Amino acid sequence: MPSKTTPASSQQTLRTKRLELVPLTPQNQQDLFELDSDPAVMKYIGYGKPLSASDSEIGLNCLLELAVSGLGTWAGYVGSEFIGWWVLAGGETPDTSTPPQVDTENVVFGLKLLPKFWGRGYAKEGTREIFRHAFQDLGVEQISGDAMAINKGSRAAMASCGMKYIRTFHNVYPTPPPGIEEGEVEYRITKDDWLLQEDRSK
Repeated sequence: MPSKTTPASSQQTLRTKRLELVPLTPQNQQDLFELDSDPAVMKYIGYGKPLSASDSEIGLNCLLELAVSGLGTWAGYVGSEFIGWWVLAGGETPDTSTPPQVDTENVVFGLKLLPKFWGRGYAKEGTREIFRHAFQDLGVEQISGDAMAINKGSRAAMASCGMKYIRTFHNVYPTPPPGIEEGEVEYRITKDDWLLQEDRSK
């Protein structure tokens, strides 16, 4: 397992009953390439096809740059085995600052898991802990996520964690992935939604 943190990172390591969520580091490059080169993982992401090693490395660097104010990307482990990653990325404030200011109260969520760990509850388990940390520890007020409309697995995972469907939208891509003509969907959960959900589960 890579080092649990980097000197510049303010991210915390998080734990659930089965998972350890560790701040992503450059040492996770091979782990990310395992995800990015898997056709099943990439079917509904990006161009809908596996990435090259160089493109995966670019993606890793982008994920590492998201580490700010406790937000960022977490590599998930079951024991010492890497299973995927979860991310909380700051949004952009509506002002016209240059460079744009990071909005740490309204953030964007995403995840990728290796296929052999699908259907075993890990996505929900890790996501619920990420949401708890965001709302309880980091002062986040709202979390949004999106997926291709035909990606039933991702939509179900977001809904199972209390995220609500907000809208369907259409973007134009130079190399559109198969199925994008059905559009993309946005889901959202607010801190108030999460608090209500937690009260009901007690």
